[in-house]
Amino acid sequence: MKLGFVGRAPSSYDDAFMQRMAGAYLAQTPWTRLRLAAVRDLVEPQPGDRVLDLGSAGGAVAHFLTTFGCETVGVDSEARAVETASRLFPGLRFELADVASLPFANRSFDKAVAADLVEHLTDVDLARMLSEVSRVLVPGGSLSIYTPNIRHPIEWLKERDLVLARNETHIGLRDAGALAAALREAGFAVDRSDWRPSFLPGLRTLERVGGARLEPLRYRICLRAVTPADR
Repeated sequence: MKLGFVGRAPSSYDDAFMQRMAGAYLAQTPWTRLRLAAVRDLVEPQPGDRVLDLGSAGGAVAHFLTTFGCETVGVDSEARAVETASRLFPGLRFELADVASLPFANRSFDKAVAADLVEHLTDVDLARMLSEVSRVLVPGGSLSIYTPNIRHPIEWLKERDLVLARNETHIGLRDAGALAAALREAGFAVDRSDWRPSFLPGLRTLERVGGARLEPLRYRICLRAVTPADR
């Protein structure tokens, strides 16, 4: 049984990586189910919601949200990601674009989601992305973030290339406090701060027991923030 999205982390996201990521969604691996459940809880998708999927990669999150009746648009700065997503989900819209310079009009979306994206952004690019997302969201619109927790032991091992492979593209790993501060600096109000245990059976049990008290046992950070309703 495939446990999740595994393999040595690439130095760049090539065609093989995109295919593996898309395959993890189509196979509904434990890694995928964990990710999508967190996205569902954060976004709270409703029919007719206009949702922007930031860093859409193979299109998994964008497609998943359409199953709830959302109108989704995915953006990614990698042409191979847009090509892969468009091929897998030809009825959906995917744009080649930098999340720090979005090609959409003001107030175009009700919600935005960044699942496994912000860890790839520098502080400067994160700030630019948050500014752009704020611009394209309606007043009271939400941004949901799902990302690795830099304090978790798995990330500690990856950073040192011990047992697990280091991911050279993870240039912006942060903890929940740092992300919340960046959101507030951009004018968002954080209305949900949560976390998820991993999908690995033994570790998951430990995380569930200790994660409520110990931040290093929180495998994934889950944050949601909203724009001011009166702007």
